[in-house]
Amino acid sequence: MSEDITGPMNIGLIASTIIAFVALVMLLSSFDNSAYAQDPTNQSVSVNNSTLYVVGDAQTMVKPDKVTLSLSVETTNMTADEALNANSEAMNNTLEALKETGVLENETSTSFFDISPNYNVTQEDEDLPPIETRDIVSYTVTNSITIDSFNLLNVSQWIDTAVQAGVNDVSSISFSLSDEKSELIKNDLLKQAVEDAQNKANIAASALGLKVVGVESVNIEGADEIPLYPPQPYFAEETLGAAAPEAGPSTPIIPGEQQVTSSVSIVFLIG
Repeated sequence: MSEDITGPMNIGLIASTIIAFVALVMLLSSFDNSAYAQDPTNQSVSVNNSTLYVVGDAQTMVKPDKVTLSLSVETTNMTADEALNANSEAMNNTLEALKETGVLENETSTSFFDISPNYNVTQEDEDLPPIETRDIVSYTVTNSITIDSFNLLNVSQWIDTAVQAGVNDVSSISFSLSDEKSELIKNDLLKQAVEDAQNKANIAASALGLKVVGVESVNIEGADEIPLYPPQPYFAEETLGAAAPEAGPSTPIIPGEQQVTSSVSIVFLIG
């Protein structure tokens, strides 16, 4: 007679085995998941840092080391030839006199030259504007030179000398920074602007209970020169001429100072 394997004892043994197997599987699964969670190489971490936009500024006042002076001789005569001859004589006298006062040849250049006819103007009625005819009555010659120099000490002397030699128009004078000096100042200001931005970022982040942890982007705005020119002298032809007095007070020329500014925009990472 065969043994009944489906008896109560056998069924209980089978059930116990299945339960033990399931428990083992669950235990192993739990162990693997725990190990997986503790391994940082198996995690996908996303850290979103906040950003802080700051503008750093720096500025300074500097004395210019370069001067640009514009001088002109204007002559008018009945014929173009006579006007030109008179103008050339006055300009040659001016260039020679300036050379004797220390103006170098490579510091002087012609900036403008013109010969223009002057037409007869009639006014038939006082209530009507003047009428310009096509009748030429004279010619005007204008010759302008520009002096670019690093010698700022003799500018007053140059103006006085030029006027005595025949110049009757000092159209402009300006002071600026040479390229070399400008580059040095701009580089120094850029460092100061970056430091200013860093200080502002640290103060702002600290007030928020955070810290600056990095830089996302930097935008250099550059440096700007704001010239502070002295008053520009203008002379009327009637008051200046070859008969200008030899002695008299020197023309006051003050170079002043220039303001140079620099700024930089930085986006800091804070966290």
